[in-house]
Amino acid sequence: MPEAPPLPPARRAFLLETARAAGTGPLALALFAGEAAARPRGEAFDVEILAAALALEHHAIAIYDAGLSRSLFPAGLRARAVEFRGDHEGHRDTQVLFLRERGVEAPAPLRSYDLGPWRGGDDLLREAARIELAAQDAYLALLSQVRTSDYLLTAAFILVDEARHLTVWQRALGQRLY
Repeated sequence: MPEAPPLPPARRAFLLETARAAGTGPLALALFAGEAAARPRGEAFDVEILAAALALEHHAIAIYDAGLSRSLFPAGLRARAVEFRGDHEGHRDTQVLFLRERGVEAPAPLRSYDLGPWRGGDDLLREAARIELAAQDAYLALLSQVRTSDYLLTAAFILVDEARHLTVWQRALGQRLY
């Protein structure tokens, strides 16, 4: 299967930082670093990738929870934030089920996340866009590397959600989409 294209340095660093903080194993870190060539594929590799994806979902939920609890999402976008948090909770639940089906205890969310000082809604929207972009990149990597066929369709549906979320936040920030 072809290797996923290399990520820009800033996105690669963010994915690595998130994966390391969540205690993700070396194979998943190598994948997110764009160094997965010639790595052995199998159930252990897939489990590690699922755990890394779960770490990103936990992080996204934390961002949405913090932004919603502090009322930092602009009024017209609050409903989207609630919807997107719900999407990430569904993604999380899916990852947990796949891991349990494989006899693996799913990693719990971190006790706290370093979310940085958000001075207002735009800072929060940039952070939300950043986690959505990281998740999109991670799921693109998953689709090109995971051998577990029952997970591939689920990852594809999750990828669509991540792209939709990213598009909304980029538009809200006035950013060009491509």
